[in-house]
Amino acid sequence: MVNWFIYILLAIILLFLVYFFGGRESIQVNELTLNEEYSYFENDQGKTAFYSTGKNESEPLILIHGVSVPSYYYKKIATSLSQIGYKVYIYDHFGRGFSDRPKIKYNMETYQKQLSDFIDYLSLDKITLFGVSMGGALASNYAANNPAKVKALILNVPFVGSQTIGLANFTFIPVLWDFYLRFFIINKLVQRGDGLTEDKQDPQHFIKQFDVIGTQNAFSSLMKNFIKHDFYNDYQLINDNKIPLHITYATDDEDVPIDSILKAIELVPDAKTFSFNGGHNIINSRTKEIVSLINDFKESLNN
Repeated sequence: MVNWFIYILLAIILLFLVYFFGGRESIQVNELTLNEEYSYFENDQGKTAFYSTGKNESEPLILIHGVSVPSYYYKKIATSLSQIGYKVYIYDHFGRGFSDRPKIKYNMETYQKQLSDFIDYLSLDKITLFGVSMGGALASNYAANNPAKVKALILNVPFVGSQTIGLANFTFIPVLWDFYLRFFIINKLVQRGDGLTEDKQDPQHFIKQFDVIGTQNAFSSLMKNFIKHDFYNDYQLINDNKIPLHITYATDDEDVPIDSILKAIELVPDAKTFSFNGGHNIINSRTKEIVSLINDFKESLNN
């Protein structure tokens, strides 16, 4: 009995030491090297980093990234989209990339305010929203609630449910949840990102963001609060408002269950839908094909 007590006590002490002294966060966001192509806009939540490409007279498109991979990663497809007639804007969510890590609740309302304020800052109207993964949920929600401002909606592997984020059920034990988030989920994201970075000689764009103080809190708050939203209701509103919808998804998606996407598609019968063999990262592995489909979609709307 005494031995078990000692083992448990030692385990608690080890957990305490690792939890409070083993984190990777050590720098401020302004210590990241900001690419000259980027600009900032600021609202009452904080500063948002963004960049744009394409001709000013082209149709405006806002590309909204996913849960972990920041905006820089989408430069390749942004350039391709600009070549088919879009003025492309990409920004970093709060808690990601070069944007601030404010001490706020990271829920749908927070991200919608950031997106809405960004659109107002750019003075855009009749925009095309292109959401990837979690960005698909944000784009869908904005379109559902602002149909007059959205010309079209393009989604790639849109988030409407996830096994990974479902792990937030552990939040009823905050210390264990934060420990699991810090040392398992974030480490897994870092390892995955090492293979995603376009420039492996400069890993700061993806991996270094996790060293910024406040990133862990942003992820933790996101996973606790974001999943509470009714994603399927957004698709019903998109259908009711007849917003043109284009969806590409992966048959072997390891992050977003394909059944959840198919359920969303059923709510918008007129949506243009295309499936690709592969995993969650088809936007990178199938860029050329996806951009070609988007070009066809764009031309069909303008004819």
